[in-house]
Amino acid sequence: MNPDDLRELDELVEQIRSMKLHVAGGLGAALKKPLLLLLLVSKIENGRIEENRFHFDDIEKQLERLIREHGGRPTASGPKPEQPFSHLRSSAFWILKTQREYGPGKTALVSDLRHPDSYAAFRPQVFRLLRSSGEARARVVDSVLHEWWPETLHGDIREDLGLDRLDSRRRRQRDQQFTIDVLENFRYSCAFCGFHGVLNGQATGIDAAHVQWHAHRGPDTVENGIALCKLHHWAFDKGILGINEAERIGIADVFVTQSDGGLPLESLEGRPLAVLPKNKAIAGRFLEWHRGNVYLGQ
Repeated sequence: MNPDDLRELDELVEQIRSMKLHVAGGLGAALKKPLLLLLLVSKIENGRIEENRFHFDDIEKQLERLIREHGGRPTASGPKPEQPFSHLRSSAFWILKTQREYGPGKTALVSDLRHPDSYAAFRPQVFRLLRSSGEARARVVDSVLHEWWPETLHGDIREDLGLDRLDSRRRRQRDQQFTIDVLENFRYSCAFCGFHGVLNGQATGIDAAHVQWHAHRGPDTVENGIALCKLHHWAFDKGILGINEAERIGIADVFVTQSDGGLPLESLEGRPLAVLPKNKAIAGRFLEWHRGNVYLGQ
């Protein structure tokens, strides 16, 4: 990639990271713009875009499904894919052309967005860069994922959007002391099921998970950490598992298994934690954040 393209890419990534996200309605609303960006890049990556024009009709249903699947706890107003398509225009890289004029902060009418002459586009230089460079697409995807989702969910999102091949290998540096302290606090065992595995003298299969996601300003402190096995870490970040106000494990009502393979999750319903912290308890404010923004149960 030449120096001019690198500068353009650096500027684009910074503009993406500084996007204004609506958070009043909860995490689900906040992740709509990032999901729209990932969807657009996936269409470019998979050769489904011939020109720099994106029609709302063409992506509405898919974006709605992505918001439901990966947008965190649903909001009362529903997914509303017209919101990110419309409000992304507050970023310098996105252009929205509609039949009517809309002031700042105003969501375009769905009927207007669906009009045959309405469309959105990237700034021409941005589109050229994204279409011509797999490296640019990979860096944008990695930046979006690491900015707004925990790593346990990156694989799900990549697979869903056909972005498996894009990986710039840029990894956020983790606080190793956080990992050490959290695992020690839970005796190197899964707080949900008690799993404790050792391989060649080292604990294995156990993660130090953030209760309030690190990507959403969750601190690297013991009070925001919980030790979980790989399966239960994924399920906790996905919102399938949660910890209720009685400090018992809950399973999301919308989670349904079709075979006995679901037992490792469903059998946890209503149980107390299998392993309690020995030094510092999880702070209530972080558990409340998880219940209000991630957990899909009541």
